[in-house]
Amino acid sequence: MSRYLEQLVNSENNLMVFRGDELIFSSSGRGIAPLIEAIDALGTESLRGVTTADRVVGKAAALLNLYMGVVEVHAGVISSGAKKLLSEHGVGFEFLEDTDVVKAKDGVVFCPFEKLVWDVSDPEEAHALIRAKLAEL
Repeated sequence: MSRYLEQLVNSENNLMVFRGDELIFSSSGRGIAPLIEAIDALGTESLRGVTTADRVVGKAAALLNLYMGVVEVHAGVISSGAKKLLSEHGVGFEFLEDTDVVKAKDGVVFCPFEKLVWDVSDPEEAHALIRAKLAEL
């Protein structure tokens, strides 16, 4: 297990953002919201080159990580779509478990954000769609 995942697992956080060894952002928020919080708190320019540790990384989270310009993603659980997307963009990743798709809390249907970006490959477009959906909720 990576040191980033170890820190995440031993914390109450759902997202941790590191610049090297320094923790620069953390959130115990749920779902995709902590990634948007990080973007809002730090701005995309200061996020370029960071490493994220996230409990669940589906395609929506992977697209936001690409939007942020991360160099590595460490996930408790990662979806097949997220792995494919990160690989295509040359972003390193490590994970504890993988899954075909991220499901909603009921475990039956797709996570609404996964469904939202199912056919999206552009990080900018995904960011706009996710923000709009969060504003609705």
